[in-house]
Amino acid sequence: MNCSSFKIDYIIKENSVVILHFYDNAYFEFIPKIKDLISELKCQGFNKIILNLSDCYFIEKDIWEYFIKLKGELVKLNGDIIISNICGAVKNDYNLMELSNSIAVFKDIDDALYNFGIIVRSKYA
Repeated sequence: MNCSSFKIDYIIKENSVVILHFYDNAYFEFIPKIKDLISELKCQGFNKIILNLSDCYFIEKDIWEYFIKLKGELVKLNGDIIISNICGAVKNDYNLMELSNSIAVFKDIDDALYNFGIIVRSKYA
């Protein structure tokens, strides 16, 4: 088992979009934890998910494959899964696996929320 302090937090925006914030490295053995949380959220009616990867340093291929499968399930429910704040090795792997045809990436949470029709007021407006 990998010595990782993998953690997921989530917040719900506008009672319709879930932002999952991944911390540290997402290894294969964490798939059950990820699936359980997402399954619970889907049962509560949430089908729009943003993966905030700003503090995630590595995602194993099996987890990427799960996200692609999940996208298909969410689309059937008129939802989607998208990514925000991707960087470093996670971004490199995303590009190497050519996942842009499967899961959209947005530069930050505000842009990702806007994709789901939620406008975040700018503090500069």
